[in-house]
Amino acid sequence: MSGKCYKNNFIKKVIAKIDFTNPVELFTPESIAEAVTEIKKRFPIAEQSTASQNQIMISNVGVESSKKEFPEWVFHGADRTKLLKVNQLFIEVLLTKYDSENDFKNDLIVPVSHLLKINPKTTIQRTGIRFVNVFDFNIENFGKSSDYFSKSITGHYSDMSDIEKCSRAFMINEFVYDDVKLRVQSGFFNPDYPATIKRNHFVLDFDAYIDFPHLINNTDEYFKKLHSTIECKFEELITDKLRDNILNG
Repeated sequence: MSGKCYKNNFIKKVIAKIDFTNPVELFTPESIAEAVTEIKKRFPIAEQSTASQNQIMISNVGVESSKKEFPEWVFHGADRTKLLKVNQLFIEVLLTKYDSENDFKNDLIVPVSHLLKINPKTTIQRTGIRFVNVFDFNIENFGKSSDYFSKSITGHYSDMSDIEKCSRAFMINEFVYDDVKLRVQSGFFNPDYPATIKRNHFVLDFDAYIDFPHLINNTDEYFKKLHSTIECKFEELITDKLRDNILNG
């Protein structure tokens, strides 16, 4: 993914999630009604269900478990390639098709903006975005991955022994940019795992997040910052050959 306008993208999944610091019990069928009307303009298929949270407590009398149930609202896009889930613990948006940055922001920011009106002082423990790119064109061999992706994440493949016996080859790097944390997973994830790798599909998986308490009405600013952080790292990790021959080919 990138802010640049490429003709092709290999984004298979986008997940944006807001985890509340404490359960937001103000989310009731009555309080959420106005927000639902607006959300359905972008997510027209609405379902109401029940979510649950299991809790385990250890005390001097032993281990006790309990299960708490609460309302959950699930919204789908017209073609079901996107989903929005809301309950008292989190708000989550899942996209299996990424068309443009503007659509992504509208699918995310518009619902949140209407939900935050219910309680604008709600505090968030974690705000995050994850982009999973699967480059499912076939790379000739592991060593050729450096033609398309930075040697910082592919240089070691040319020195790997027993490549023909490899069933998965992944690297994890984590970065801190001021208040943003970024986890980057890259490599050959192997769609046929646990068999050995037969299809050389390369993954760039970015998970950017902020995990200190902040107000829900700051999420617009934070999502833009997270998105920008991922964009910059994506551009850093791909080569001109990938840009010219694959993304714009």
